[in-house]
Amino acid sequence: MIPLSHNQSTEKHKAEKNAVSMRQKLNRLLQIDQAGPNGNETSSEVQKSENMIPKVVVRPNPFFTSITLDVTCAQGKHVIVRMFDEDDKIVKMFSWFLVKGINITNISEVEFLPSGVYSLDIVDLEGDVLYSTQISKG
Repeated sequence: MIPLSHNQSTEKHKAEKNAVSMRQKLNRLLQIDQAGPNGNETSSEVQKSENMIPKVVVRPNPFFTSITLDVTCAQGKHVIVRMFDEDDKIVKMFSWFLVKGINITNISEVEFLPSGVYSLDIVDLEGDVLYSTQISKG
């Protein structure tokens, strides 16, 4: 095998990074495509989401040092909470088991994120987006 020069290695790294970024963007587009116009989900998806998670409160918005999520869930459900920056890069992600009723959690360590708009999604283990919103860092 022929060793790569520094420039070739750097170009290969950039190409791999772009491929990952493109994959993330395509995944986001597919999720948006499954949702209706203006990011609204189709009627069957809305019904499923509204039945599972009828109420979500994200505060404060804009946020500075932490974000509090209040999620009301119709039944116990394991979900993934993920937060994307404007470049569709995941900046926070964690799993959470929601119990029937009100669930409250705090997303910390966001004070180091740059100011801007972020997407926050709650996704079930099948990959269906149960809730999505945009929040901003002041």
